[in-house]
Amino acid sequence: MSASNVFAISGTVLFREKLAMPSGGVVTVKLVDTAGEVLAATSVDAENGPTEFTVQADPADFPDPRRLLLWARLRSDAGVWGTTELVPVTHGGTEVVVTRIDD
Repeated sequence: MSASNVFAISGTVLFREKLAMPSGGVVTVKLVDTAGEVLAATSVDAENGPTEFTVQADPADFPDPRRLLLWARLRSDAGVWGTTELVPVTHGGTEVVVTRIDD
């Protein structure tokens, strides 16, 4: 995949709980199609608040960018958060809200 042939999707992962995220947390974001096939993924260090991400994919892997979805997980010593449903990709940046999925 050459740099000129890259489709980049940017957005923000956020969680609603009011807590300070300990260092060492990791956000993983996967780009999937409507059939659930993973097209690309990225992992970034979690920030104490909204965490920005960019996933890059080869546009040859998907014919229709309007059919792209995102899945996200935030894992840290404070717990695990994730998306409960796949999130449609939106133009100009996608906001992905994760909720606590463990105790």
